[in-house]
Amino acid sequence: MDNLHVYGGKTALAEAVAFRTVAILHHAIKEHGDAVWVLSGGSTPLLAYDIIANRYANKLDWSLVTIVMGDERMGSAKSPYNNWHSISMLIDALPVKKIRPASTVTSEESAMAYEKKLKRLPMTRKGLPRLDLVWLGVGPDGHTLSLFPEHVSLIPSIRLVIPVHNSPKPPSDRISLTFRALMGAQSAMIIATGKDKKEAVTDALSGKRLPIKIAEEIVATHGERVDWFVDESASPK
Repeated sequence: MDNLHVYGGKTALAEAVAFRTVAILHHAIKEHGDAVWVLSGGSTPLLAYDIIANRYANKLDWSLVTIVMGDERMGSAKSPYNNWHSISMLIDALPVKKIRPASTVTSEESAMAYEKKLKRLPMTRKGLPRLDLVWLGVGPDGHTLSLFPEHVSLIPSIRLVIPVHNSPKPPSDRISLTFRALMGAQSAMIIATGKDKKEAVTDALSGKRLPIKIAEEIVATHGERVDWFVDESASPK
């Protein structure tokens, strides 16, 4: 597969992800005058954020980039579970525009308010927020964002953001972009490291209808390109 990139370790993978991210955002700015980047939580993305903040701070006009979260967990804004809090190193280091979902209200309130904010982003011809780059993580069960296998979060929705309750992993209450929101994605990078992700990556790449596979197909259909960045322990090879 020409869109599967395998690296020897997390650092090499994070460096490649950082380089590719800046290239995609640069292209979006050149084409549209601005760029929208959907962030992901997780240890490997955090390493890539650190690389971007330290090596690429002067390689891009970051004031033209808007960052949003793909999903968020309800609870304290300073909780270790909070995705936005965990990426504060990037947020604080770069002069990006920020669209932050609320985490200290109910999932329903947060999802409604966040969707309204996303609708202020530049739109595609199909009337969806233009998401120039989406980072997608992969759970051991094949979930991505906060869309879980055999869970009500997978029920088709016309919403861009949904509340998620009874999450299979804590915390229980969350919000998530929907598959419909991903129809506005121009490109995506799927990031997976660790042997606990190997089965999910293998199954998804072989066609099993896991949430990450559905997300990949949606972006590939409506956008331009989806790339998988995995380390050797998560690789199906």
